[in-house]
Amino acid sequence: MSDIRLYRDRDLLTIVNQWVDASSRFATATVISTWGSAPREVGAFMIIHESRQFFGSVSGGCVENAVVEAALVSITDGQPRLIEFGVSDEDVLSIGLACGGQIQILIEPSTQVASHWVTHALETTKQRLSSTFVRVMNGVSSKDPIESAYWLDSGDDDYGSATRIDQQRSLFIQSFRPERRVIIVGGVHIAQALVQGLAAIDLTAVIVDPREVWANLERFPDVEIRNQWPEDALSELGVDPDTAVIALTHDPKFDDPALAIALKSEAFYVGALGGSKSAKSRRERLLRHGLTDSEIDRLHSPIGLPIGAKGPSEITVSIVADVIASYRNVACG
Repeated sequence: MSDIRLYRDRDLLTIVNQWVDASSRFATATVISTWGSAPREVGAFMIIHESRQFFGSVSGGCVENAVVEAALVSITDGQPRLIEFGVSDEDVLSIGLACGGQIQILIEPSTQVASHWVTHALETTKQRLSSTFVRVMNGVSSKDPIESAYWLDSGDDDYGSATRIDQQRSLFIQSFRPERRVIIVGGVHIAQALVQGLAAIDLTAVIVDPREVWANLERFPDVEIRNQWPEDALSELGVDPDTAVIALTHDPKFDDPALAIALKSEAFYVGALGGSKSAKSRRERLLRHGLTDSEIDRLHSPIGLPIGAKGPSEITVSIVADVIASYRNVACG
């Protein structure tokens, strides 16, 4: 069985750790460098079971079959491999990248070491912690491409947090972050459309609303629901740098406490529904809550990009685009 859908890292890590628990043999294949128009970013990985079953993608379909074959060999002999694909390869017509790019892929079998990196990566992301794995590389021509590997200690930022290849120091630095999530305050009609829009870009939504008539599984199937007052829910959930908070109720007793917490946090995006008149009143209330002008200036209100959106579906498009721009650090408007 093969599956080259672009699973989220958390999904892949969950699956492969089930293989660990079952004492199955497997390998991971990770993109460590790209050139040209390669379709996957550095750090993208796929997982390959000894039965040939695999999940994820390193190229969107161009070279997965060849990677699986190489991974099966690594599973058998216990040796990692560093392989390249691209326009310069002799077999470009059969397995090369049709888009004209090049990628370098590191294959690491579970049979090489007692504990593969996937276990620690899953444990930290489940705790909503970031972790960074550093490999000292020997090079593509080496029989063993990895000289050594280690996890950075918590708080060690000598290498930064971005996944990348450091050519100067011959390091491949791979960071694992918690999955991005969006806490939505208010189980209103727009929230139903927004949940679907967020799912389309692999963002996890959490609905917070103490009113069960608004926030229930019938209205929001397969979504985590917190029937709590926002301040209680946000305190329990925690608002970290991989979390966004969006207030949709128009009701200060629900929206304001959530926004007060979110704007003082490291949330990558904080937004609230409402026009310029309501935004002015909200600012005055938040100032009375003890927030500073600079903290309130972080608030996206009116929420979403100014595209003239009307109705839940179009408003969802504007909000999702604004959220993407925030975590991609792109200035819009």
